[in-house]
Amino acid sequence: MTRGRSWVSAAGSVEDHPWCWELGPRLSRRPSQAMRSHTQTRPSGSGDTCPLRGEISLFSSLQLLEGEAGPHLEPPAPCAVRKCPQRPGRALRGGLPSPPGQDCPGGPPLAGTPAAPPPAPQRRGARPPPHYKSGCGCPGSLAALPKAGMSAVKIECVASEGYRIGESPVWDEKESALLCVDITGRKVCRWSSVTKQVQAISVDAPVSSVALRKSGGYVITLGTRFAALKWKEQLVTTITHVDKDKPNNRFNDGKVDPAGRYFAGTMAEEIRPAVLERHQGSLYSLLSDLSVVKHFDQVDISNGLDWSLDHKTFFYIDSLSYSVDAFDYDLQTGKIGNRRSIYKLEKEESIPDGMCIDTEGKLWVACYDGGRVIRLDPETGKRLQTVKLPVDKTTSCCFGGKDYSEMYVTSASDGMDKEWLSRQPQAGGIFKTMSSSIKIESVVKEKNRMGECPVWEERESALIYVDINSQKVCRWSSLTNEVQSVSVDARVGSVALRQCGGYIIALGTRFAFLDWDTKAVTTILELEQDKPNNRFNDGKADPKGRFFAGTMAEETAPGVRARRQGALYTLFPNHSVIKQLDQVDISNGLDWSLDHRTFFHIDSLAYAVHAFSYDVHTGKIACPRLLYHLEKEEQMPDGMCIDAEGKLWVACIDGGRVIRIDPETGKRIQTVRLPTPRITSCCFGGKDYSEMYVTSAYDGLDETTLAKEPHAGEIFKITGLGVKGIPQNFYAA
Repeated sequence: MTRGRSWVSAAGSVEDHPWCWELGPRLSRRPSQAMRSHTQTRPSGSGDTCPLRGEISLFSSLQLLEGEAGPHLEPPAPCAVRKCPQRPGRALRGGLPSPPGQDCPGGPPLAGTPAAPPPAPQRRGARPPPHYKSGCGCPGSLAALPKAGMSAVKIECVASEGYRIGESPVWDEKESALLCVDITGRKVCRWSSVTKQVQAISVDAPVSSVALRKSGGYVITLGTRFAALKWKEQLVTTITHVDKDKPNNRFNDGKVDPAGRYFAGTMAEEIRPAVLERHQGSLYSLLSDLSVVKHFDQVDISNGLDWSLDHKTFFYIDSLSYSVDAFDYDLQTGKIGNRRSIYKLEKEESIPDGMCIDTEGKLWVACYDGGRVIRLDPETGKRLQTVKLPVDKTTSCCFGGKDYSEMYVTSASDGMDKEWLSRQPQAGGIFKTMSSSIKIESVVKEKNRMGECPVWEERESALIYVDINSQKVCRWSSLTNEVQSVSVDARVGSVALRQCGGYIIALGTRFAFLDWDTKAVTTILELEQDKPNNRFNDGKADPKGRFFAGTMAEETAPGVRARRQGALYTLFPNHSVIKQLDQVDISNGLDWSLDHRTFFHIDSLAYAVHAFSYDVHTGKIACPRLLYHLEKEEQMPDGMCIDAEGKLWVACIDGGRVIRIDPETGKRIQTVRLPTPRITSCCFGGKDYSEMYVTSAYDGLDETTLAKEPHAGEIFKITGLGVKGIPQNFYAA
């Protein structure tokens, strides 16, 4: 699941100011498994990155809402009074109003194996929050990367304290505890994950944020002061003041940067309920010498802030802009510039509040009065996920727990009347969100030498697939749990559904129809008669009912084959054929984007997924481009499918996993590990296409390895991903 990273500042006391950024546990490099026996040596220059600690994706079963642009909202006039339109008469905290590709014309086909791209950049693993250098530390950066598909989210209220405005959650790894503040309750609080108890220290002004100090204790912002807090002594020591000319101001959200500076912003207090003077706040940073820098002013409500993983971008929220903004960031100087909006909140999301970042570089934003946290991609400016909470006034979020795989969300109860509180008794509580475990089950224990090309057949409630080397087309019934098979006279690389019933298959170098009831195989036509050592491999029907399938050369000896002998073909419903690509090594995984404008294809020995522009009317492809190059531990790409969110799932043979790739960013976003290394292909199926079926192989494994891999060749069902697939296309003849 997605996890968080965290920062901790490095100094001893308020009098000591050496900066020090303390990293978390180092990543260990896992040895890669042996490559598929029939492949050539991997091309040089392929990416080699550290695998991440704990890659199972946390918020999976979340609603993915992409491509939706939020409304551009003009801020209200100064001292504007707004009521929430959803609940007439409801006052809003701080006076916050409720916010109301071109196709390539052509290009040469991909010929031969493309040059391997440079290694992919390393991704970060879990680490604790940064500490303020002069002794304070602000966690809140996240520390773990998702591993498996999105699973159902379990939400638990861990502290029902009824905070008036709970805010600024920070995971304290040393104490195995969550820090937070109750702003209007004037308390700094600490919930122990060990004892489940909450301790609190009262202070003399509204306290809006808290951060860790490496030497122990904390730094806080209260009133318009930066201050140090010694927990055991319950001692608060003022460091410095800001906004001395604005007696009605107070600090709001704050966080420590990767170099140990403490950033925090101010805002005007309410004049009366739901009335706020505009543009009175500023953003400051407290440096190690205890000096203060003002970065900008004219802020309404300074809120959520964090930094990109490469420390080159600063993210920030001024809540009344209903926007998440990005700035260029100079880590050495702490200066920011080039402000731009990366996401405008939509009406139902309401008001952006606190924010944190995960180790995939995605932002999580708490939506005040929206009752949710949303996950944003800063590169595309799109919302990726939504997690709804059982309370409306969600205020902030951070990652924590032993491996930073848990998200903690604070909330508020201020401004809620008795009736509202009776409907949401947990308002003001702290919530922990966790993913329910992804379940992997072997549903077909009958071993396949080279199981491939799984296809869900809805009309039979069955999974159809092939065993290439056993020359069989198989069908597993989810109703009876029985497997039936039809033997054929050549190696069969792929199967697809026919609109009129039965199947189309690619076997040897032939396209053929298969009648399941009679077991009759009827050849449509034969190709590549000049290449007797070739055979078809993976295939799939396109959205218009054409059948795409590619060829490859068979091995002439274990691990040896002629290179670039394959091609990619399209069989039309009238049985005519066109060649789309040639000089292919191992034609494999293929699918189409949800808008039918992009074709995805894998030539396995390129260790890459490529994308092509696609003309759905003619069936022609053009303009190949590299989409994703596999990393060393992922091994070699094989079969592939697409989910209902437009993300690709790629089976990694000898990598023992399926990986989820975002075609828009070209990044891996999830990994699901299987209990056997030779994973060959995948598809979605089941009643609502919420189950993933994964095929595997045992050919190429010696007896010693087979003894260690009892599940090799079986078919697996994965549930709990929280993402669904789409129905299979039919061949139209």
